[in-house]
Parts: sequence; structure tokens; C-alpha cells
Amino acid sequence: MEIKSAFMVVRIRFGQGPVVTRRNGKNSRAAMLAGSLLTLISICLLSLGIWRLCQDLDLANNFIFPDGFLSHWQVWIAAAALTQYSCWGLTRYAKAAHGRAEAPASEKDADIEKPEPSGMAANV
Repeated sequence: MEIKSAFMVVRIRFGQGPVVTRRNGKNSRAAMLAGSLLTLISICLLSLGIWRLCQDLDLANNFIFPDGFLSHWQVWIAAAALTQYSCWGLTRYAKAAHGRAEAPASEKDADIEKPEPSGMAANV
């Protein structure tokens, strides 16, 4: 008895996927979102630093971290400053990318006069 096995070739064809572009500022929306969230985190860190500073001055009750690295007000205020600085960087990146997106594509487009928006609006 002779057994033969035949192999079947299966070809899978995928459709066209999204085109990957190399334009600058693709992540401007994510940068703006991260910058907004980092501002809130910076405010929280600053409030913890002020709480610890007030405890050192006997103006506030017990701090959440009584001892260790996180029990120093300088750590919290420095973390708030670094977080806010990174937030400013992300926001600057997002605004620069947004400005490039609104710039005219060529000088030919820049010469075309655009109608000025009227001051009237419908308040319905």
C-alpha cells in the first residue's frame, strides 16, 4: 500500500492598508493631549509639595509620606517643575505642527486673495 500526500498552496491576499507618510507633526494631537494631562499632574505634584512645605512650617497636619525620599518638599516641587517644562515642550511641538499644517502649500496659493470672514454670525 502506497500513501501519497499532496500539499496545497494557499495564497492569502490582503487589501491595501493605510499609507504611511513621513510628514512632520503627525503626533500633534497626541502631544496636545499629553500636554494637557501633564498640566494636571503638575498641579497635583505642586500641591503635594506645598502641603509638605506647610507641614514643615507647622501650618498643616501629617503628610502622606512621613519619611523617605518622597517626604521632602523639594522633590515634589522639582517634579512639578520638570513635568510642567515637558508639558510646555509638547504644547510647543503641537502648535508648531498645527502652524505647518495651515501654511499654504506653495507661493501660488499664497497670492490668491482669500475673503475675510465677516463679523456677523448667526446666534440661533
